[in-house]
This record gives sequence, C-alpha cells and structure tokens, in this order.
Amino acid sequence: MLIKIKSNDIEKSEKDNGITLVALVITVIIIIILATVTLNFTFGEDGIITRANQAKYMTQFSVFQEELGLYKANKQLSEEGFSAESITAGDENLSYVTDEGVVTEGTIYDVIPSLKGSSFEGKMEIIKGELLINSQDMTEIKVAQSMGIEVNPYIIVDGELKSDGANLALMDSSGTLTIPDGVTKIGNGAFANLSGLKTIIIPGTVKEIGENAFTNNVDLTRVVLQEGIEIIGNEAFRECDNLTTIELPESLRSIGASAFQECSKLDNVIIPSQITRIEVATFFACIKLTSIKLPENLQIIEDYALTSCICLDNIYISKNVNNIANNAFNGCTNLTNIEIAEENTKYSYSQKNGMLMDWENNNILFISGEVLNNITTFSIPEGITNFNASLNKYTNITKIVIPQSLEKIGTANIFPTSISSVEITEGNTNFVVENKCLYNGNKTELIMCFTKDTEVDLADEVTTIKSYSFKQATNIEDVNFAGNITTIENQVFEWSQNSKIQNVYIGAGVTNINSIFKYMNYYGTVTVDEANPNYSSENNEIYNKDKTELIGIYHDIQGSYIVRAGVTKIGDRAFHNKTRNDRSKITR
Repeated sequence: MLIKIKSNDIEKSEKDNGITLVALVITVIIIIILATVTLNFTFGEDGIITRANQAKYMTQFSVFQEELGLYKANKQLSEEGFSAESITAGDENLSYVTDEGVVTEGTIYDVIPSLKGSSFEGKMEIIKGELLINSQDMTEIKVAQSMGIEVNPYIIVDGELKSDGANLALMDSSGTLTIPDGVTKIGNGAFANLSGLKTIIIPGTVKEIGENAFTNNVDLTRVVLQEGIEIIGNEAFRECDNLTTIELPESLRSIGASAFQECSKLDNVIIPSQITRIEVATFFACIKLTSIKLPENLQIIEDYALTSCICLDNIYISKNVNNIANNAFNGCTNLTNIEIAEENTKYSYSQKNGMLMDWENNNILFISGEVLNNITTFSIPEGITNFNASLNKYTNITKIVIPQSLEKIGTANIFPTSISSVEITEGNTNFVVENKCLYNGNKTELIMCFTKDTEVDLADEVTTIKSYSFKQATNIEDVNFAGNITTIENQVFEWSQNSKIQNVYIGAGVTNINSIFKYMNYYGTVTVDEANPNYSSENNEIYNKDKTELIGIYHDIQGSYIVRAGVTKIGDRAFHNKTRNDRSKITR
C-alpha cells in the first residue's frame, strides 16, 4: 500500500510543533520566575519569614536595651560614683566601677534578665556599657547594627582569640579595649606590632595570655589583668616601650621568659604569691624599674631575669629562694641593698663589699656598682671557687687578682675591655698568665688575651680559643691560629672591641670553627691554610674543604648576596645577624 504525504502538510506539522515547544519553554520560564518571586517573597531579604524574624529580633533587642537602661539608672541611684561606661558583662562575669572601686559580681543575666532562655543566650555581652553581639547570622547582625548594637569582630576559636587585623575594632576613642566574654586565651601574637592601643583590660575569664600576644605594642601604657588569669606567655609584652603600669592578679601562677623584656618605662611591679620562678630575661632591660616585690614562695631567679634594670636600688630575697643564676642581676648598677631573709642560709649580702654570695657553691652572684665604680683593682675573695659575676661595664678596673681557691671562671665577656693585668695568687694551679694572656692551668685553653699590642704570640700548648677571648685585646691587628689549635669558639672577636683587626690566619690543624667567631666583625681578612683538610677560604668567607657548604661570611653585605656556584648547603648561622633586607636578596 502506498501512502503519499504532501510536502506542504509536512511543513505545517513542523511549524505547529515549533510553536508548541516555544510555548512550553515560555511556560517553564514563567513558572520559574513565579517560584523565585514566591521564594523571595517568603524567604528573601525582604521576604515574609525574613521580615518576621527581623521584627522578632528588633523586639528582643529593644527589650535587652530597655533592661540595660533600667539597670544603669538603678545603679546610678543606688551606688555612689557608678560609671555606666565601665560595665563589662558576659555569661561568666560582670564588673563596673564605683567610688568604692571595681565591683566584680554576677553575670550579664543580672543586667538583662530576659536574655536568659532567649534565642540570643550566649550571643550577647556588654562592653564599655554598650550591648555587643557575637553572631555569624547576617540577619541578626544587620538588625543589631540598625539598633546601635556593635558586632564582635574577633576570630574566636574554642575560646582562643586569634591574631587578626580587626583586633582593635572594639577599642574606644581613648585607646581602651576590654577583651570580650567567651575568650579564654589571647592567642599568640593576637595584638602584636599594633599601634593605638593604650589600655587593655583582660577579664578573669581569660586564663592564658599567649606568646608575643602584645609584643611591640608601641602605645600601650596600662594593662589590667583581673583575677582568674593564670598564665602569661613568653615575650607576651616584650618591647611595649610605653607600658608604665601592669597589675598582676593573685591568680597568676606563671610568667614566661622575656614577658616584659625591654618595657623601658615600667616602673613598679608586684609579683603574685603563686609565682615560684622568675624566668629567663623576664624583666631584662626594664631601665625605669625602681621597685619589684618578690613573693615569699619564690624559689628560682633565672639568668638575666633582672639584668640591666639600672634604676632598681633594692630587692628582697625570701627564705625559699634556693637558686639564683649568675647573671640574674647583671647590669643593675644602682642596686645597693639586697635584703636576705634570716632563714635563708644559702645566700648573704655584704653592704661593705657589695657582694651577693652563694655560700653553697662558693660563688659571687652580684657586686654592687657603688663598690665597683671606686676601684681600679678587683680582687676575687679567697674561698670563691667559681667566678662569673659581671664587671664588664666598669672600665675603671684595669687589674684582676685571682685567689688561690678559684677553680672556674666565666668567659672573658664578664671583664671590661680596660683589663691590662691579671695576677694569680701563689698556690693556684688552675690558671696561668703568659705574654698578657690568661690560660687554664695546662695552657690548653685561652680564656682572655688582654694585650694592648697589635699582635700576640699564643702558648704552644693552646688547643682551644674560648669565646670572647680577644675582647680585651683592643689594639690587636694580626692573629695566628696555627700550631696545636683545633677549636675556635663563638664571638672570639667582637665587632666593636676588635675594630683594628687586619688578618686572622687559621692553621691546618683547626677542626672546629664556630661560624660566628667574628661576630658582626667585618674588619680585616680571614684566611684558612690550604693544607687544612676540613676548611677552605675564599673572598673573606669560610667553606668546607670542597666548598659545597658555606660556613661563615666575614664581610658586610650591601643589599644582595650571590651564593657561590657549587654550594649545596648553607650552614647554621652563616648569615647570622645580617639584615632582613640582605637575607631576602640571597640568590644562586
């Protein structure tokens, strides 16, 4: 059977189908538009549900503000000198100022009762007398802002306030900032290297202040730490140059190393009773510190704890102190009165000779500047077996007398550059002086070269050149580390003391060179004997023998440095104390 279809019928059918498809597409688009409009109308920014939530939030916020206003009004009537702007409150704390002082009782729910059980419980706090919200919900945030409620800008993770550029956002016009409720730790570096912050109030809900939390905060003048804070981390307030006042709470049980180092205007500190240890360099170079009260429970005072506190004139050592480091009070040039508790039999202080003595170790820990300023010869007392007290600031001293009893001595860095004579008391076999050099008993260690000549002949027996040993050789130009010498320790030549150095020759037998034996000293030339199997030199630089490792650079770097071809390793401290800019321009 044959069926014939006219071509015009086919064209008509296709045309009808096309119209049908277009109509379908248009219908779907209309449905999508209507659905979107419906959703937006219901859930969008101006939707029914969103507007309902906004109205609900506005009602709640209005109630919160009204209750806060009533609380302020009642307190103004009932408590003299009440400061509404001083109110700080959260889930665990409430504090404000009156004529009687700071009141610290209650929580935010005593101020705003309706907050309890509401959808904003745990989200609201009061800072400087004003409401603040902690929220990530944009609707809540927008409504709060429209009603004059600030938003907490901090990044807080599991109670730790993290380092962030917005960490000064809640600071008021006077430069005062109160840490918000909910923070249990101020994170490492959270407020480091900022400007503008003058007063920080840290509530007791914060248990720990992290390392470097406020380091180099140049405008910070006052820190209030409320009861409850337990830990101040290492370098937490280091180099806060304008910090004059720090109030440490009794709850504090640990203060980290260098916590207040170089706080050059800090003048008075009371250490809480739970502190048993003053860590390394805690108050190093606090040059305006005139008074520090150490607690009865204190046991240990670490190295450099109060070094260079040049205004400190007296200190009390309790009966429980049993460990004072040799350098704890170095550079305290005005410290003339050290009171030792009668029950403490380990230490004593003599007003006459200005010496703090450790009788258990037969050691002098500190010598008063008042005594040292008026002598030219310093005699270490007989009976002392270990001497490490610093004399290095007293250039009036030109001679040292070593007693028969002395067995150990610190590096030459403890002596001033003015030393030109050392006398060994008869019977002491632990030290030898030869050719203006101080050695150990068998002359294998050079302790101090105090010649004022331009060169020196070292003892044939010497194998070790000790740290700082040429500090007092201020005119030295040529030094030969040959013969039996095997070891050259760190900072043998200092940049300021040994500025006349011309040539340092390192012999074939040297097997151990500290990379900073010429510390920041770019004078003269360093040359390694070609026969040395361990080291080689080139362009005032030291390498290992095959020059695959760069060990030390003994010339200045101006702007950039190109590493020698073939070097596969840069040794520890090869670029020690070069500027940041220099280090960033090292190429190969």
